[in-house]
Amino acid sequence: MGLLENHRVPLITSLWMIGLPLAFAFVASAGAGTALAGLASFAGTVWSIFGGASLMMGTALLLWVLWRAWRAGDLSASSKELNG
Repeated sequence: MGLLENHRVPLITSLWMIGLPLAFAFVASAGAGTALAGLASFAGTVWSIFGGASLMMGTALLLWVLWRAWRAGDLSASSKELNG
């Protein structure tokens, strides 16, 4: 079985935990001094409260998922799976 079949929920959760704070950081930095300054300020506040912790926990969860998948042999596709 593949990585997504066995570890779908923690994998997607970890990607959201990494991607969403990075999106907040981007909006906070790119929107400062523009018409979206209010939204940029809010995104900066959300980043400062939740961003670092979410990135660390998301990275730890992603590493854990990849470790478990590697140990279970889910990362390497066998020739039987590839050829049907």
